[in-house]
Amino acid sequence: MSGMAPPAVRMDRVAWSALWAAAFGFGLVSLLVARSHSDESFAGTSRVAAVAELAAGWALIAVGLRLALRRPANRSGYLLAAAGVSWFFVEWNNPGIGSPVAFTFGLVVWALAPPVVAHAVLAYPSGRPLPAPGRAALLAAYVGAGLVLGLLPALVFDPKRQACSQCPVNLLSVTSSQDAVRVLTAWGVRLGLVWPVALAVVAVWQFTRSSAAVRWMAAPVVLGGVVYLLLVWADFVHSLPRGQLGNDEFERALWLGQAIALCTIAFGVTWSWLRARRTRSALASIVVDLGHSPPPGGLREALASTLGDPALEVAYPLADPGRYIDADGVALNPAVRDGRTVTPLARGGTTVALLLHRPGLLDNPELVQEVAAAARIALENERLQAVVRAQLEDLRASRARVVAAGDAERRRLERDLHDGAQQRLVSLSLALRLARIQLGADEDPDLICGMDRAGQEIGAAIEELRELAHGIYPAVLTDEGLAAAVEALCERAVIPVRVVAVPEGRFPPPVEAAAYFLVAEACGKIAASTGASSVSVEVKQEEGRLLVEVTGEEAGKPGPGLEAKVTDLSDRVGALDGCLRIVQLPGRGLAIHGEIPCGS
Repeated sequence: MSGMAPPAVRMDRVAWSALWAAAFGFGLVSLLVARSHSDESFAGTSRVAAVAELAAGWALIAVGLRLALRRPANRSGYLLAAAGVSWFFVEWNNPGIGSPVAFTFGLVVWALAPPVVAHAVLAYPSGRPLPAPGRAALLAAYVGAGLVLGLLPALVFDPKRQACSQCPVNLLSVTSSQDAVRVLTAWGVRLGLVWPVALAVVAVWQFTRSSAAVRWMAAPVVLGGVVYLLLVWADFVHSLPRGQLGNDEFERALWLGQAIALCTIAFGVTWSWLRARRTRSALASIVVDLGHSPPPGGLREALASTLGDPALEVAYPLADPGRYIDADGVALNPAVRDGRTVTPLARGGTTVALLLHRPGLLDNPELVQEVAAAARIALENERLQAVVRAQLEDLRASRARVVAAGDAERRRLERDLHDGAQQRLVSLSLALRLARIQLGADEDPDLICGMDRAGQEIGAAIEELRELAHGIYPAVLTDEGLAAAVEALCERAVIPVRVVAVPEGRFPPPVEAAAYFLVAEACGKIAASTGASSVSVEVKQEEGRLLVEVTGEEAGKPGPGLEAKVTDLSDRVGALDGCLRIVQLPGRGLAIHGEIPCGS
């Protein structure tokens, strides 16, 4: 049948059910033992004590087994369940229990609950191995409670020979020495003055060294554990004069306080689950909020709001190793953290994004997986869009570098022509004039006429060379700025050019170069394509953009291919993230309009 679970799954369920039944049943049997022999018990003295014993033990067992079922690789759950079971051990050290096996078991383990509880508290929530101070304190606790107070006295305790007529047979007894039992018990109490405090100090030290998220999660558990250990220490202090632990009225009050502390531990674990469920619900709402193609940065805002970190950033990896971008395609360097933590979000073993957030926000691996699952589609969409924007930005930057390299080469050629060929021609012209003066009036007229014509040719060559250099890159643009360069351009234009307005201030060199060549080439292209009788130029600055408009007065319809002829102008302006368009003005003619970002 298709609806039936596989045999392995059914066996696993049976094993877990048996484990739950055994753990809870052990607590119930322990209570029955306590109630049947109340004089030697804690829970058997009243209904309140019975409820307290079951509530503390069963609560720890429930949260421990639930945690072990959810996260089998984390030993915190098993330790919490073991702490709940060990809470009932004290009831089995009861002379009236009747069973030699049960009585012997109680003699060995009756004092083990505090070390096991401390172990569970120290391991929560990660379940990872403890640091050296924690291991040393736990070793001392297990030795003091399990060996000095449990196993060693059991080896030298013979109930029949040591006046315990109600006690069953001790199956571990190898000899009988009441003095040895008394000495071992007294030393166990003395050791109990040390290891509970040491464990409490280690718990607080470990808590302060953990991340903010772990502290927020583990605070109730650590608080309950520290209070429990201090109550255990108070019991040892109270028992020090008589050299052994008991169950007088004061110790029963301490025991009730310990039960409340254990319930606090169980509540702390449950509270972390409730917070995680609330976070999962908030993350689930992200799927709905981001279901309609959010704008760039929408995912970051949604995650920042849900996780409570306004400074959270999302970085997407590019094909280039070590290169990351944000949702707008702008380069982002995760190495510059400013005190933040970087958490990768992976899918199929591949990192699809990095989250930069405050320390401790995503220390829980399950929460990281839930974030990745909830935002999976939005992450992929935004990542692809960011990659496209980054590619466009790379293309724009590449085009800007090409234009900048072209302008630099223009300036170099202009300098070379001015400082090289032009200067040589000027020197040659001066030398020729000097030679002409030195010849005098008596020389051959043909020679003098030839030298004069050569001087004229040299002068014409110099003038043409100056025009060529100015067309390549005008020196006045570099020296005096856009306004002066446009004025100089108008003076040499082949048709009348009227300058309506040009800002006098200076702009970044790439902006000035783009505006100048736009004016220079637009004037020529409009005149050549439309037969305009004159051209007007207007340049103005508005809202961080330089607006350049070149208008052909009384221009006819543009000739074919004008759009193709202004492609180089469009590329130059586009390299600066500007735009260029051709506008037909009714009754006025044709205009080429450019917008160039120039800053504030």
